[in-house]
Amino acid sequence: MITLTNDFHNTEYNLRANLGDELSPSQIRRSRKALCGVSGCTCGGPLGERGDTHYGEEIGYAPDGAVRIVVR
Repeated sequence: MITLTNDFHNTEYNLRANLGDELSPSQIRRSRKALCGVSGCTCGGPLGERGDTHYGEEIGYAPDGAVRIVVR
């Protein structure tokens, strides 16, 4: 489980995923809605996250367009 945060909205979301996992479209939608539910807001990254991560992970796009959790 990975905890994502958005320091602009002071929100937090626990994502059921491990490093290297490809995220499903529903995981992406739930994360965005939980971290930043404001329509049209561009405060965060692909999953609505914003701010420092403390566990060595980051969100990245794979060459095929999928969203994955990757190690820094």
